[in-house]
Amino acid sequence: MSIEELKTILTSWLNEGFTEGELSVEPQWYVLWQPDELEEVNRDYQLTEYAPGFVTFGGNGAGELLVVNEICEVFYMPTIGMAPDAAIKVATSLEEFRGYMQQ
Repeated sequence: MSIEELKTILTSWLNEGFTEGELSVEPQWYVLWQPDELEEVNRDYQLTEYAPGFVTFGGNGAGELLVVNEICEVFYMPTIGMAPDAAIKVATSLEEFRGYMQQ
């Protein structure tokens, strides 16, 4: 998934009032990044180096990133020890993940 596509989805979620809140699945809390900050956040966390194939779109406020892979599956991943094999699957799609978000 491209960052531009992810920005469009995030903008839609933010416009619906979803910025942060409870998740009905692990990691139980989400905080969404602002769409115009995605490139910077991904660069700052060095995802292309430590977790190639993933793009972050948020976190849980407790040291874990919410990430999406190339086929739009959603995972959470620790910021310390970040690696593709540390990713824990949360949803098979962004649409499924959206269904777990609460305001």
